[in-house]
Amino acid sequence: MGAAAKSNGTYVWRKLIALVPILFAVTFFTFYLTSLLPGDPAVLLLGPGATPEGVAELHERLHLDDPLLSRYFRWLGNAATGDLGVSPFQNQPVADAIGKALPVSLQLVAYAQVLALALSIPLGVLSAWKAESRLDRGISVASSFFLSMPGYVLAPLLIIVFSVGFFTWLPAARYVPFGESPVLHFKHMVLPVISLSMTQVAVYTRLLRTDMLATLKEEFINVAKAKGLSNKRILFVHALRPSSFALLTVLGINIGFLIGTGLIIETIFTLPGLGTQIATAVFQRDYLIIQGAVVVVAVGYVFANFVVDLLYAVLDPRVRHARAIA
Repeated sequence: MGAAAKSNGTYVWRKLIALVPILFAVTFFTFYLTSLLPGDPAVLLLGPGATPEGVAELHERLHLDDPLLSRYFRWLGNAATGDLGVSPFQNQPVADAIGKALPVSLQLVAYAQVLALALSIPLGVLSAWKAESRLDRGISVASSFFLSMPGYVLAPLLIIVFSVGFFTWLPAARYVPFGESPVLHFKHMVLPVISLSMTQVAVYTRLLRTDMLATLKEEFINVAKAKGLSNKRILFVHALRPSSFALLTVLGINIGFLIGTGLIIETIFTLPGLGTQIATAVFQRDYLIIQGAVVVVAVGYVFANFVVDLLYAVLDPRVRHARAIA
């Protein structure tokens, strides 16, 4: 038990240490690319009445003329304490602006991921169990359709069909907090969540079907059948777990896709999330909001993959022990 616990601790610490250079790279390149955006934030902030003296004074106050590395390490030091600066355009701390928008983005991504898994797991299992049947072919055709339909293309179609065109069942805009009205909250989130999740449903279904087909040919499945176990137990208890490793890996990778596409979906449905914040900040050249929001998204993606990697090791201890020894 002691050796196993030590191995687990070593694996976790090695994964955490490996995140440090990744986070440094993410924050630096975000800071650097933001500095390349066209336009002078001082001129934009001062407006049409900007004077050379006023621009120069604002440059000095905001340290805009300091070397890039100097500005980066000053920002990084402040960010490490939770101080992302004060947005001169919104007149509020960047952390507060992001803190208001982040829950909306997290809800959208979480709902989409849950819906994608809730649909893809039974579809993938059934498709493998009924391989080459009409059901399997129907699921494959539907998967191909949604794979070719990005969320930002599907979203306007859903709005036309279910909101402003053929039917008027679901709202196409406005965000209602869960605490204000759970029913209205979910009603307003239906179209954004479906738009974001359907591509993932197709990806997860195809991936799980492929792995399930291989698992169902294993000897232990034949043994389970010989014992008289029900098909439901064989599929969802004995076959699903060894077939889920690749799916779990893709879950981590696709978190970045969900976040990135989710930012676009937010702007389409006017959700007050990070996507709207970033779009507004880019238009205003609000560098501090852009830097803070992009870094929060990137750090969230890195840590989400870290958690997925740990879950992968839990499902398959060989991964944990092999990497701890390496």
